[in-house]
Amino acid sequence: MSGFWESELGEITGKAEDAFAKQITQIPDGTMALARIESFTNAVYNGNRYLSIQWLLTDGDFRGQKVEQKLKVYGDPNSKDPAKARHRSLNMLKLIYQLYNTKPKHAGEPTDQDLGIFVGKAAGIKIRETEPNHEGKQYNWVGEIHDSKGFKCETGVSVVVTHTNVNHGQATLDNAFSRNPPVSGAELDDDIPF
Repeated sequence: MSGFWESELGEITGKAEDAFAKQITQIPDGTMALARIESFTNAVYNGNRYLSIQWLLTDGDFRGQKVEQKLKVYGDPNSKDPAKARHRSLNMLKLIYQLYNTKPKHAGEPTDQDLGIFVGKAAGIKIRETEPNHEGKQYNWVGEIHDSKGFKCETGVSVVVTHTNVNHGQATLDNAFSRNPPVSGAELDDDIPF
C-alpha cells in the first residue's frame, strides 16, 4: 500500500488502539514529547500580536494531540514584565532558527511565508500546564524546545489544584485553620489535668 494509505504518523495497522478516537485530555505538566510543527503563523488575540506555533505530538502517551506555543515577540502588555517576556520570546525564536540551521532572510518582522519554512520540522518539546484561571480552566503551553535526535519522551505530573477561599481580595489556603476560627487560651482552660 502506498500513496493514500501512507501516514506521516507511522504505519497504518488497523488495530483498535490506533483506530479509536482518544479523548483529548489535559497533558500533564512537564511532559516531554516528540512533536512536529503543523503551522507557524502571525496571530492576533484581543489586539495583541504574537507568533503562533501549532505542535502535533507524534510520540508518547499523548500522540495525536496538539499544543499551541505563543511567542510574544511583539510584546505582551498583560505580562508582569513586558520587556522580559518579549526578550524571552525573541530568544526562543532565535533558538528555533538555530535548531534547524537556518537564518532569517531579513531584519524585519517575520511574515507567515518566512515562518512557513518550519512547517513539518520535528523537535522534542516540554509541555507545561497553567494554573486554573477564574473559570477553573487549565491550558497547555510549550516551555522548551530541543533537538529531536536522542530525545526521550516521558509523561509529566498534573498540576494539583488547591482550592482557596477568597477573603477581602486575598486568597487564603483552604485548610482546617482557615475554616475554623482561632481558639483563645482562655477557652482552653478547664479541669482536665493534662
